[in-house]
Amino acid sequence: MKRGTYIIIMMAIGLAMAFSGCKKAPINSDVEGLWILEQFTLTETGETVKCERLYYSITRMVTEVAEKQGSKGYGAYIGRTEYRNNETQLVVKDFKVRKSTSDTGEDAPVEKLKHFGIDNQKETVFEIVKCNGEKMTLESDYARLELTKF
Repeated sequence: MKRGTYIIIMMAIGLAMAFSGCKKAPINSDVEGLWILEQFTLTETGETVKCERLYYSITRMVTEVAEKQGSKGYGAYIGRTEYRNNETQLVVKDFKVRKSTSDTGEDAPVEKLKHFGIDNQKETVFEIVKCNGEKMTLESDYARLELTKF
C-alpha cells in the first residue's frame, strides 16, 4: 500500500472515531426520555392531583416540564438534571422560564412549578422509587409523581 493511501485511511479512521465520541449517551436510559405526568400525590395532605397534558422531558443534562396544547396556562420551564446516590436519585434544579427555543434567564415561578409536582425552583431531589422504562414513580419531600413514557 502506498504511503499516501495509508495516511488517508488512518486520517479517515481517526475522524470517524473522533465524531463517534461526540454523542452524549444517556446516563440512565430508563429514566431519560419524554414522560407524561399522570398524577401526583402531595406528601403533606395525601391529596392526589390528576394531570392533563403535562410533560417531563428528561435528558442527561436538562429537564423540561411543560404543558403542551393545554388550556390551563401552566407554561414551560427548563432546568438542569443530575443524578445522585448511585443513580437512585434524580435531581432537577435551577428552573427558568422557557420562551420558545431560548431561555430568558427568568426564574420559574414556584406556584407554576407546583402544577408539575415540584415545589422548589432551586433544587428538587426525587427518589426513583420505580422505573422500568415504561412507568416511573418519583418521590420528593413535596410529592409522589406517577409518570408514563410517551
